[in-house]
Amino acid sequence: MKEDLKILLIDDDETDRENILRLLNRSKLNVDLDEAQDFQCGIEIIKAQELDCILTDYHLPDAKGIEIIDQIRDLNGAGTPVVVLTGMGSETLAAEVLKKGAADYVSKNGLNADVLERSITNAVQIHRFQQKANSAEKALLEREKQYRTIVETVSDIIIRLDVEGKIEFVNPAIRFLGYEPSTIVGHHIEKFVEKVNGVNYRDGLVSQITTRGVGPMATNNLEVNFLVEKESALWEQTKSIPVLMDAFGLWDVPDEIVFKDGGEKNFLGTLCIARNITQVKAMEEELLNAQARLIEAVEELKELATKDSLTGIGNRRFFDEYLEKEWKRAQRDKYPFSLVMIDLDFFKFYNDAYGHQKGDDCLKEVAKAIEGAMKRPADLAARFGGEEFALVLPETSSKGAMRLSEGLRKSIFDLNLEHKNNPNGSRVTVSMGVATMIVNTGADFKNLISKADKALYAAKNNGRNQVSQFNEGMDF
Repeated sequence: MKEDLKILLIDDDETDRENILRLLNRSKLNVDLDEAQDFQCGIEIIKAQELDCILTDYHLPDAKGIEIIDQIRDLNGAGTPVVVLTGMGSETLAAEVLKKGAADYVSKNGLNADVLERSITNAVQIHRFQQKANSAEKALLEREKQYRTIVETVSDIIIRLDVEGKIEFVNPAIRFLGYEPSTIVGHHIEKFVEKVNGVNYRDGLVSQITTRGVGPMATNNLEVNFLVEKESALWEQTKSIPVLMDAFGLWDVPDEIVFKDGGEKNFLGTLCIARNITQVKAMEEELLNAQARLIEAVEELKELATKDSLTGIGNRRFFDEYLEKEWKRAQRDKYPFSLVMIDLDFFKFYNDAYGHQKGDDCLKEVAKAIEGAMKRPADLAARFGGEEFALVLPETSSKGAMRLSEGLRKSIFDLNLEHKNNPNGSRVTVSMGVATMIVNTGADFKNLISKADKALYAAKNNGRNQVSQFNEGMDF
């Protein structure tokens, strides 16, 4: 993020505050940091300023735990994202604060600039996408309200035609088009209707306007353009106005017997009701644009929630959700299900030699190769954590999974990414573990993950840069 971020840090430990400030200075973020030593001071800053993110310790002298999250949420009308910092690493605690509305949960133990930067960046980006989606939704609702008002209050043009299609009467609403009612009486209606390329004018368009039909055979919602009077001020802006027209025949007998055989009946002319839809058309366009913006914001938010921010492939949360969903489908169909775990060999040595930025670049290149190996829509590649990746391969036998994995291992090897600290060579390599199960009712996908992990450890213990398939004799 290039713009300045206004961040509030609430922590009673001065050493921790200094460490957070030092990590922020090392990151790529441009931060304007406010500090508070206790929760009450933090509340005063929240009330007084607009913030992009709030970092708060889980335990404060005057507040602690979920109480902090609840009070910030009640006070924080703008919905500023909150990242909870704690010295305790607990999955239960993490789930609890996230459930209460925290944007993220970060342990202070071993905290580094990259982790802190990613946490703040993701929290701020998700919050901004949510704001964009909310704004687009509000705009859509407002446009719909305006649309209804226009439709309900617009003045209709009422025209009565004689049996030949000449105007006998028109109400004063016609003045909007620049005509005086008296000047157009006696003229044929076709003189005021714009011709459209590709449309049969007299036998098609005009015949629908001058219809003799009643009931279901009448003309409904016919969109035509009425010509504007050339001497009017409106002529400078537009040459015609779109209207939506209903037209039905006038007879000297009730509608229900107009087209029945027998009996004397006479056609008297046609009654037309035209509604000016200029503003409606413009509003429809704006509504479509607002809907497109809303859909775009929702899609961006969905992608941010399911994609790993560094590599662009599926993140751990999406991996868990997708694996569980596909596993349930496999339980119904009883087909083979394969899982592949992938780990970059000696990646810590790589980071030590080339730095974390080069390490990130390396992960991106490997992720691109992994993503490229996914040929079927149901196959999923995801970043499992750190330098570890996973492949979900529904309806894939062990033979098929091994063939795909070996091809992928070679593809990564052929990337020829330099790794001078790799004891097994001078390029980046991966170890891979493959596990396959026939999914039965009651089977647990966690067991499949465990087997793939054991196979991965076997590949690493046997020298790395290889694919290992799980067998029941493995025990780690």
